Amino acid sequence: MMGGRLIGFGGLILAFGCGFAVPSLAQAPDLCSGQPAAMQKPCREALELLVQGGPQEPQPARRILATGTPEGWRYDYLQPGGAASDDDCVVSGTLVLPADTAVRLSVTASDVVRPWRLPQFDLDLIGIPGRIEEKIIKLPPGDIGDPAAAPAGDEKPVALRVLPPDAYAEWEGLTLPPSCFASG
Repeated sequence: MMGGRLIGFGGLILAFGCGFAVPSLAQAPDLCSGQPAAMQKPCREALELLVQGGPQEPQPARRILATGTPEGWRYDYLQPGGAASDDDCVVSGTLVLPADTAVRLSVTASDVVRPWRLPQFDLDLIGIPGRIEEKIIKLPPGDIGDPAAAPAGDEKPVALRVLPPDAYAEWEGLTLPPSCFASG
């Protein structure tokens, strides 16, 4: 008897796992009515969670691709949705970010493995050619790192300037064309 309940409930999960999409709970067929009475309420609760898809993480305000090169770090300010930027949306040397704002930082490298490190914020991403490592970061205002520092080996220094929102908007308007952030 217990096994039948689990198989029936598992069938509900299997149906969703195999691409059976339900646009909303109101439009969902009553998949739980065939369950024993004691299982209908937990079945409906599970169905509601599946339809909702769980809590959604808000999308960061900006997405930046950091690429380690032999010359140093290159930062591509990507369009909404991650569309590729053009050469006008690239800044080399110091990464400029808005303060206290979530930014998705993607790190890669053009030639060899290159670490992107900010130990004071417990950030240690590895740029590997052909791969991308991502992290959502949110930093306080200030200048971080030293572009003139000489780290060990082939490591390139990381330098950031984190500006208050108004100052960042001004920097963005003066440095990057509107096409870097245009939708579509």
